[in-house]
Amino acid sequence: MSTLQKYLLAPRAPSTAAGFIDDNFAVVELRRGRGAFSLASSAVTEMPVGLITPSFDGTNIQDPDELIEIIAQTAEAAGLANRKRWSVALPDAAARTLVITLEETSYSSRELGEILGWKIERVIASPLSELRISRQRISPASHQARYLVTVANNSVVSQYESLFAGVGWNTGLMLPRHLGEAQWLMWDDSPGDKILVSGNRSGFTSVIVRNAEPVLVRNCICDRQSQADELHRFALYYRDRLNNGGGAELTRMLTLNGIDPVEARRAVADATDSEPLSFDASEFGVNLSGEAISFDHLAGAAGLATLAWQ
Repeated sequence: MSTLQKYLLAPRAPSTAAGFIDDNFAVVELRRGRGAFSLASSAVTEMPVGLITPSFDGTNIQDPDELIEIIAQTAEAAGLANRKRWSVALPDAAARTLVITLEETSYSSRELGEILGWKIERVIASPLSELRISRQRISPASHQARYLVTVANNSVVSQYESLFAGVGWNTGLMLPRHLGEAQWLMWDDSPGDKILVSGNRSGFTSVIVRNAEPVLVRNCICDRQSQADELHRFALYYRDRLNNGGGAELTRMLTLNGIDPVEARRAVADATDSEPLSFDASEFGVNLSGEAISFDHLAGAAGLATLAWQ
């Protein structure tokens, strides 16, 4: 079990999860069998444009009553109306993920809190008193301690908590969508590093997974025409900072939410001299042949639902 999975499992996650994907809302329930996953039930509803305006520090939900109705209808369509325990994949812009490296490994609890707080404030540019922070130590690198940190604004999290309370849900786990999507890479035990490239309204989020842990996360703000260039820059950064002197290699890639897989592989290959193979949903046991729902709609929520088996 990876450090991140241990972090996410207090309390144990349910097998039902929901997620926001731009102007869509999805719910899913997973089954586990024969070493893979399958969909027990799922549904996706297209929301009115502008009903959700993802933001780190602003109003995300423009009409709570309308969204509560959509959530309830989507759960009912999937046959999950009576479920109360859920994990939720929030829009990427509603929360941020950081991997923070410290020069030393032996700080007191007080010193650790102060140093991490100082680093978070520098990146987020918001007072700690306004933030909800979760942190977990991950594997060290070059004798330096590393922490995976998720940060959200108290006022934004409260919006979503109130929303789901209005549906009667107990949402014990809420994380940005890319961490749910990256969970699929954490399940893969093939050699090498893996990369997630997930599109969103403002650009895309990239996550590097090594040994079942996220070790690098970047949110790139750009237009569609600039995505390949920005991904190339991200891959160069990975090559220069995390490539272990040439010993590491990107072997697999998961592209979601409008990212062109061919273009993305080319951008990464040009930067790293290694062309990662693309994942297909069927490799995770999720067979959507003949279904109107795409893996892109379900990946974030379903990734969180897999934690029920950790």
